[in-house]
Amino acid sequence: MEHHHHSCTHCGCDNPILKLLKDELFTPENFAQLPQERLVSRSAQIDPFMVSGGTIRPMINGSVETVPAIGFAEGKVVVSGTEEEVSAFMQQNHPGFYSRVLPEGNTLLPGLIEPHVHLVPTAMLMGWTDVGGFEEQVLRQNYNIVNVGSIIRKTIAKQQPNQWFLGAGLDPALMPILNEDGNKQLLTIDINVLDEISNEQPILIISASMHTIYVNSAALLLIWENEDNTKYLSDYSSYEDYKSKTQGQLQEEKGMQPALNTIPKIQKAAMFVNAFLNLRDIFETANARGVTFMHDAGMNDGQKKILKAYLAVNASTVRIGAAQVCNKIEDVEKLGTFTIKEQYEDIYLSHVKVISDGSNQGLTGYQSEPYLCYATNPYGVYNFGGENNPQPQDPPVDFRTLMGLIIRDKKWPVMIHANGNLAVNFAIDAFREFVKDPTQGVRHRIEHCSLTTPQNLDDMKNLQVSPSFLIGHVGYWGYAFKEAIFGQKSNMLDMCQSALKRDMKITLHSDNQVSPLGPLRMMEQSITRRMEADPEWNVLNPVECITHEQALTAVTYDAAWQCYAEQWTGSLKVGNLADFVVLQQDPLKMKNPYMHMRNIGVLETWVGGTLVYGSTVSEKVNMA
Repeated sequence: MEHHHHSCTHCGCDNPILKLLKDELFTPENFAQLPQERLVSRSAQIDPFMVSGGTIRPMINGSVETVPAIGFAEGKVVVSGTEEEVSAFMQQNHPGFYSRVLPEGNTLLPGLIEPHVHLVPTAMLMGWTDVGGFEEQVLRQNYNIVNVGSIIRKTIAKQQPNQWFLGAGLDPALMPILNEDGNKQLLTIDINVLDEISNEQPILIISASMHTIYVNSAALLLIWENEDNTKYLSDYSSYEDYKSKTQGQLQEEKGMQPALNTIPKIQKAAMFVNAFLNLRDIFETANARGVTFMHDAGMNDGQKKILKAYLAVNASTVRIGAAQVCNKIEDVEKLGTFTIKEQYEDIYLSHVKVISDGSNQGLTGYQSEPYLCYATNPYGVYNFGGENNPQPQDPPVDFRTLMGLIIRDKKWPVMIHANGNLAVNFAIDAFREFVKDPTQGVRHRIEHCSLTTPQNLDDMKNLQVSPSFLIGHVGYWGYAFKEAIFGQKSNMLDMCQSALKRDMKITLHSDNQVSPLGPLRMMEQSITRRMEADPEWNVLNPVECITHEQALTAVTYDAAWQCYAEQWTGSLKVGNLADFVVLQQDPLKMKNPYMHMRNIGVLETWVGGTLVYGSTVSEKVNMA
């Protein structure tokens, strides 16, 4: 049986959709359409207040120790200690303060942190029909091509004849695994599969990675007949040749450009406005899941401009940091001098982002051994080396040159996307070459850092390089990795406990939209390591499970530290911002976290001493 598997980066880190459409989307005309006057006024700072009762964990320096009471004023933490100490301090320094007592079991924590997300790319595609594998924070029941087809048909039935079905999030790695001639394979999505759903209305679906477009025959024919695409399709002698060679799988920028050119202009124009409007939904979801700080791991100038336009007219309910993408020398040459921000500012830059390979569930993470299942590129894809060196066995010259310029010459911290084990090796080799003095404390990161060995972790520890794990690799995709993609090699995934035993700081991230927002869910997956697609919910490499306490530190203090933000958030030490969350119960006391910790009720989320989610009742202290 011939396969035409999607070959894509399967990660939000480098989104070719935005690059290919930037000339159409990021125009002065589109920006002029955005609201210019404030839509939502900033809530006034409430009066100073103290909180006692329940469980209060300030997480100072990552410690889970509790305090009886804590006081807030002028948007910051001003005191913590016993109830008597806090009350006395507040009466002396902030007379007229409010006081509230948390019910037993309610838990106050620093605001939770998402250290690796993609805000504008996610918002841009939220107006398209969701055909992904998630329902809120759990896997969709019976997620398969039959049910995806049902979603597509229902949507098409409501559309105008001249509209295309536009879908996002399709993920064969979350669908049932196939057994072909004794070999386990992922489902192949091609033009024949989509034609069975509809061969009349054009269908265009972007994979969960946003690096492959799937189209049916109706869409492919319109793409072929579009005169604007002549120069892009010169490799094909006819429509039949185009169809035969692509099978409706249009991969990476070269293949995707003609499809994006052909989408009806009115539907493309809606993407820009949707991005602006949908940012609020993202931030509201984040607040509802206890998040007060998000670090965008793929910022560029156009995305930053949209975010600034949003913040100019909407109240900010989430702190935002970012990493500037630099995969070319000319990008790095534009960088100024790196400085640590002492005071918070919106969309501050903490790192330079380098994207070295693809993803493991997308079969493009760069490996030293071939994938067990069929992949167009059996060893994955490495983004450096060029056409003359497409499968490098050592760090390519262009990669080393880029890393040297960033680390040695520009002195910037690097967060490098590396999923496959060979990509991780190359990243470590570059850090070894250019980090001459690890004691300087520059906070270099390896993003995803999916497949590692004990030696890798030893080297990272010695170089003071920390990992940020996309822990959904274990919880959501672990079963596919174990059964079809890696076999026993899947035990190398997200070695959280091994890293912690080496006294390394680790963080957990969602890479949203690759997996759902939710630090409590990420804590749960790191603690239990249960494979949620496995009918028996088996644990993937149980020795790598971490404790409740370690998981909480990873999504609070250590996440802030990794993002150069611990001087204002990540813990509730005196002087830090009053960014905190009140949960219905203490996650550290949950004896059976699997499928429960992610559902702990978030009662309130506060940013800068202002309530941004939930409701509260306080009683004024009687000062008479």
